[in-house]
Amino acid sequence: MGIFAAFAAVMSCGGAGITLDSYVAEESGLSIQKITDESKNSVVGNTFTSTPMNFGRTSIGGCKKQGMYWGTGKVLSIAPDGQDLAYLTVSNKQRNVMVRKATAAGTSTQRTFRDVYDFSYGPDGNIYFTDYVGNYKWQIHSVSAKAGSVMRQLTSNNNDDNPVMAKNGHSLYFTRHDNSGVAIWCLDINDGTLTFCAKGYNVCPIGEGDSEFLCVRNSDEGVSQIWHVNFVTGIETLILADKERGFSNPAISPDGKWVAVQGSSKSSAGKVKNLDIFAVRIDGSQFVQLTYHPAIDCNPVWGPDGKSLYFISSRASKDKSFNVWKMRFNL
Repeated sequence: MGIFAAFAAVMSCGGAGITLDSYVAEESGLSIQKITDESKNSVVGNTFTSTPMNFGRTSIGGCKKQGMYWGTGKVLSIAPDGQDLAYLTVSNKQRNVMVRKATAAGTSTQRTFRDVYDFSYGPDGNIYFTDYVGNYKWQIHSVSAKAGSVMRQLTSNNNDDNPVMAKNGHSLYFTRHDNSGVAIWCLDINDGTLTFCAKGYNVCPIGEGDSEFLCVRNSDEGVSQIWHVNFVTGIETLILADKERGFSNPAISPDGKWVAVQGSSKSSAGKVKNLDIFAVRIDGSQFVQLTYHPAIDCNPVWGPDGKSLYFISSRASKDKSFNVWKMRFNL
C-alpha cells in the first residue's frame, strides 16, 4: 500500500489565523495572481497527513520536530512553451487532469478519465500520469495533452508513481514503491530499458536528464531533504536540509540556477502550521522563503522565462479550497 495508505488520513491545515487576503505583507513584491476559480473546478493540492509509519521508507514529506507530514504528489504542471497549465480536479470521487491556458481567463478541458494520483507535462506534449488500477496497484500511463483520450500504458504489476519525462524525450523517471522503500527508476520509452537510479522520490531531471536529477529523501532524523544525484558517476550531494523543517517537490528553473520547493512552515499570522514556497540556488546557497501566507502553498512550477512561478494554494478561500496562483520571481 506504501504512501497511498498513509495518504488516506487527511487533516485540515488549521483554522486559527487563516486570512482571506490574496497575500500578506511579506509577499507584497510578488504580484500574486489567481489563475483558476474554485466555483468552476475543484483543484487538488497537497494536504497534511497523519504521521506515517516507517517514514524514512515512504514518499510522504515531513518534519518530525514540527510534527508535520504531507503528500508530495505532483498535481500541477506547465507545457514546455508555457502556454498551457495542467492540474488535477475532483469529480465523482475521482481525480483527473485538466488542461487550460496559463492565463487568468479561459476554460479547462479534461484529458484523463481514470483515477489519477499525480502527473507531469512532458516535452513531447503528452501528460504522464499515475493511475490507480485496483488491488493497491498504481501504474504509469501517458495521454496527449492536446487531443483525444487514448492512453499508453508504460509500467505494470508494481506500485509506481511520480512520472517525469526528461527533456531528451525518452527517459521517463518515476518512483517505485516496494518492500525496501522508495527508489527512482528510469524507463527508456524507445527501447523499454528499465534502470534503477537511486533511492528517493519526487525526481526532477537536470538538463537533458541523461544522468542527473534532484530528488527528495527522508532522513533518519525525520525530515525530508533535497538531494542532487548523478547516477552515472555515483556522486550524491545534499543541497537543502534543515532540522527545523522539511522540503519536497523540487523544481529547477529554466536556466538551471535555482530550485523552488515546498516546505513546512509556521505563519507569522496566528502561528498556523502550513506549507510555503522556498527557493535555493542549485549549489545549496542563498536559501530564501517566498510565500508567508497561513494557507497551504505547494507544488511550485516555473514559467518558461524563469521570472515567474505557478503554485497551488488554499489562500483567499473561506472553505480552504485550492486554486492555481502565479507569482513573480525577482531574484
